[in-house]
Order: sequence, then structure tokens, then C-alpha cells
Amino acid sequence: MNIKEPSINKEQQDILDGLISNQKTINPKYFYDHRGSKLFERITQLDEYYPTRTELTILNDYAQDIAQLFEPDSLIVEPGAGNCTKIEYLLEAVRPSIYVPQDVSEEFLQKSAQRLSGRYPWLKVHPIISDFSDPIELPENYQKFAKHVFYPGSTIGNFEPEDAVIFLKQMHKLVGSRGGMLLGVDLHKDNEILHAAYNDEKGITAEFNLNTLNHINQILEAGIDINQFEHHALYNSKQQRIEMYLRSKSLQQYTILGNTITFESGELIHTEHSYKYTLDGIAELAQKSGFTLQKSWLDEEELFSVSYLSA
Repeated sequence: MNIKEPSINKEQQDILDGLISNQKTINPKYFYDHRGSKLFERITQLDEYYPTRTELTILNDYAQDIAQLFEPDSLIVEPGAGNCTKIEYLLEAVRPSIYVPQDVSEEFLQKSAQRLSGRYPWLKVHPIISDFSDPIELPENYQKFAKHVFYPGSTIGNFEPEDAVIFLKQMHKLVGSRGGMLLGVDLHKDNEILHAAYNDEKGITAEFNLNTLNHINQILEAGIDINQFEHHALYNSKQQRIEMYLRSKSLQQYTILGNTITFESGELIHTEHSYKYTLDGIAELAQKSGFTLQKSWLDEEELFSVSYLSA
């Protein structure tokens, strides 16, 4: 269906394209408006949601070991840095000269950068305000430093596998031959553990998923009724991925920016894939993108991995 409204902007068109496709989709970046970010913080504290606390335990327990793979006085880039809390588990051990956090939220990132500069006076913090999908451009005088990318949180799992390779190739180009990448990856595991992590008893993940509709309503100036949808998440063990959807409770129809959008009863809107990897899968991902998996650190239950990929 062609977009009829001439004043539509690119972001609105991208959202509409997702809603008029055969398999309706909403880009997972729309999870993260102000309320969505707050809800995700609550998710990370849930008993069922193991990834955040497990990864932080690994970073804390193995910080000195990890630091051995970083050149002294190096530069660390963190794409999609958010509140910059995870890097603090490594700063004292690694002692980089420069930390470059990148995030789309200027106010949020500037506050985080100020906090880090105050806490670590020896560290130069150089925030980059840009969308996650934008290339990271470093100043010319930074090129002399050995460069490392810090990419925690298993965000790599939100990429389709072929897109994950493309992203890692971009990171390889960024760090050059002297650097590497520290990558957080959620591991393939028992279905029950994964199902519980994305279907918590308090319903916070459901709120987080449903809030995506509130976010796109604001962007599209639309009136999609959030109460007519429900959260639906499952683990596809064959594809080794969590699949998250919004399911329409009834037949619904909306006119949005000149387009008629119909949701059938039971129809699913895809909001996220979260791929889970084995250690062999991480090694293969690294190899396809020009890196070499040098070392992985796991928690005792082997739920999560922090891996160093050498360029």
C-alpha cells in the first residue's frame, strides 16, 4: 500500500511500512522511550531475568583477567552505551586513556559522561550523540590509540545472524588490526529458563512490550488501543531465539496518516528476536566478521558469556 500523506517523515514511513507488511513488525528500538527505558531497568532486577546480573558478576569476577587482553592506555568505544554503568566494572582494571560512549539520548549520555569524568579524573570521556545505526566517527588524533569495542548486554542477539555479521564487520573496521571487541552473549539453554525470563510473573516484560504501541502512537499521532493487544513471547529452540510479539485480541482497524491499518483477531506484530548462541556459534560469528574468538568467561551455571574477539 502506498503512503498517501505527503508530509510524512522517514521515521513515520518506516513504522508504517512495518505495520502494512504481511508479517507486521515494529523495530525494537521503539521499546526505548522514557517509560520503556524505566521499565527495562525494572526488568533487569527481576528474579527471572538472569542476563544482567549474570553478566555483571562475570565482569566483576574476571576484570583483571579481561584487562590482560587490553593494551595499556587504549581507547574503548561503547555503542548504545545507555547509562554507562557496565563499563565501570572494568575501568580500574583496564585503565584506558579514552572512553567513547555512543547513544541517541543526548541528555542521558551527557549526564553519564559527567558522572564518569567526576569519578575517574584520569579518564577522558568523549560522548558521541548519534543513532545506534550511525557509523562511529573518531577524531583523527584518536587513531594512534589501540581501540577496543565494549558491547555488553547480549544486544548482538537482537540482530538477525547476517546483520550481526555486518555489524561486527563495522566494529572490526573501527578497531583496526591492533584492537578487539569485548562482547556479551546470552547462551543457548533450557527452554524453561528462557521462557520465564521473557514472561515474568509481575508482567513487567509485558508492560515493556506493550509500551511500544504508546511510543509509536506518539510518533504517528495515532490512536492504536493498547488494551486490545497482549504480550506473547516464546523460545524457538530450532532457531535458538526468543521471539516476542504483540497479539491483537480482536479485529481492529485504524486510519493512520492516510493509511488503513487492519489487525485481525489473533494477528501477531513482531517486536523482537533475541538469538542465543553456543560458544561454537560465537566463534563462527567472530570468524565470519574478521575477528578471532580469543577467550570466553562464563558464569558457574553457564548461562551467559563475555567473550574477547581479537582483530
